Amino acid sequence: MTVTELKPHECAIVSDVTAQDQETERLKSMGVCVGRTVQLIKKGDPLILKVFGSRIGVSARLADYVHVVPCTPTTC
Repeated sequence: MTVTELKPHECAIVSDVTAQDQETERLKSMGVCVGRTVQLIKKGDPLILKVFGSRIGVSARLADYVHVVPCTPTTC
């Protein structure tokens, strides 16, 4: 599933980023990379994500490249 499919306030672990090189670098610079826990704060365009305690805005188009696995209660 992608970040855009999460429900508000749902946490997930990034499993893959399928964006092209420049877009992957942009996501990494914002802290969105494989193995990282993210939380969807607000749906829309841009989506608001919580990463490392900071909130960031990510376009829905870019967020579609971020594949995640929802967290279980013990992993978040």
